[in-house]
Amino acid sequence: MVNRNVQLEGTLTYDSTPLPSESLEFWHKLHSAGSWTDDGSGTTDTNGNATKTISLSVPNVYDFKVTFAGDSNYESSSAETDSYTVKAVTALVLTVTPQ
Repeated sequence: MVNRNVQLEGTLTYDSTPLPSESLEFWHKLHSAGSWTDDGSGTTDTNGNATKTISLSVPNVYDFKVTFAGDSNYESSSAETDSYTVKAVTALVLTVTPQ
């Protein structure tokens, strides 16, 4: 199988206000699998965004999620997407030869 890098991004806000300097945890699993793989954490920037780049076997269908454990000021939260198909990257070259 071929691998492809995929960038995951989570955005953490409170009442539409970005929350900087918070830790988000990223996860993935094969859509047909039962257990999640922990992809590590990322720290939110001034816009509340954190990213993590992972390498996945393709083509496959994956589920992804991001979690915030919460802290003394904010409750925990999570977001997830399922059945996301990740395919191999292709390249196409066109050659034109005048005759």
